[in-house]
Amino acid sequence: MKAEKSFDIGRRESALLENECFRVLVNREKGMVPELSQKRGASWCNAHWQPWFRYTGTESWCQKKHASYWKVPLLFDIAGNFPCCPNFGPGHRFKGRELPPHGHTSSLEWDGPVLELTDRQASALWTLNPRNHPLIYRKRDMILEGEQVHYTAIRVSNDGDSAEEMNFGWHNTVGAPFLESGCVISNNARAFAVPPLGTEFDDTGRFEPGAVFDSMKNVPLREGGTADATRVPGVIGYTDFIAAAVPEESTLAWCAVINPRQNMVYFSWFAGPAEQRDNEIPLRFYNYWMNYGGRPFQPWAAEDGGTDRSFCLGAENSLSCFANGLSESIANPELLGYPTHIVLPPGESRVLYYGTAFFSYEGDLFDCGIKDVVSADGALLLSGENDSMLLHCEAGFDTLKSSAL
Repeated sequence: MKAEKSFDIGRRESALLENECFRVLVNREKGMVPELSQKRGASWCNAHWQPWFRYTGTESWCQKKHASYWKVPLLFDIAGNFPCCPNFGPGHRFKGRELPPHGHTSSLEWDGPVLELTDRQASALWTLNPRNHPLIYRKRDMILEGEQVHYTAIRVSNDGDSAEEMNFGWHNTVGAPFLESGCVISNNARAFAVPPLGTEFDDTGRFEPGAVFDSMKNVPLREGGTADATRVPGVIGYTDFIAAAVPEESTLAWCAVINPRQNMVYFSWFAGPAEQRDNEIPLRFYNYWMNYGGRPFQPWAAEDGGTDRSFCLGAENSLSCFANGLSESIANPELLGYPTHIVLPPGESRVLYYGTAFFSYEGDLFDCGIKDVVSADGALLLSGENDSMLLHCEAGFDTLKSSAL
């Protein structure tokens, strides 16, 4: 087991958590998780997206020097997974304050890490106290002996004198070498929607704006007909977004991206609506940001009008109105019948417990997707078409919940 201070590309200060079969790298800058890897033979395979345009030098963000290409600081450092609060979407002004794209948690430098290491667990504790905003944050990243799971707990506290509205999101994004054409998307949702016109996907998407449907296998297209969005097509020149509602009666919320050729699964889970407690952050949506080569402009392309060199899939979870930002969530308090934000009273806190696993399977068990996931003897039982496997983990986040935050 390891819990060490380390450096990511660009000399970004980081925490490295590692056991014999799994490793996670967490950046201090913007809380990015550029690496979530499983051991494959003598090497490591990283599931997380590594943007070709991510800054690799040692300079800090300079608006005058870097904005013309990267546009915003988020894209200067973006990689893999990162938390988004209190805004999930574009930067904008709200209640007299500037909210950066995807919130303060993915725009500022976290304080820490405070590392903890035992024979059974390795963890890193971080804090974030943004200027001129009453919401403050504490986060713990953890791995356990013998498991291929990144556990995260994040607590959001209102240190102000008035109630504060908030979105929340985990912006999980997978890329090569794990992501390739033929990957399969699975979840337990039954209601889906494409953003209406008026978003960043107006000029990039192939899906019908505003469409609502009951299966990702039959997504309406702008030019008529449907497409099976559960199968990753490769680079086809489109970038789309789909929101999927977590079923109200579910005790367990889960979503997965499967690579049948490599027999690998990227899997996230958290408490479903039927299991969430009043002091927890209620994520209500699985979001799919399908960047399959549809952004012919900087920084996705080397020049505006050029070739989008990015291929990635956001398998995100959120409390939001699509990825339209906090103000749009206030204006649209429900999506597919579910809330798009919460209001945090002064002096109160909410916490989220979240797991991301990256593991392999045998044979063709999940080649056609994961059909069901249930808690079994404290672990998770994942069912395929004809058989099932037990994922060794703490389904209820017991060790994470018992650790101080």
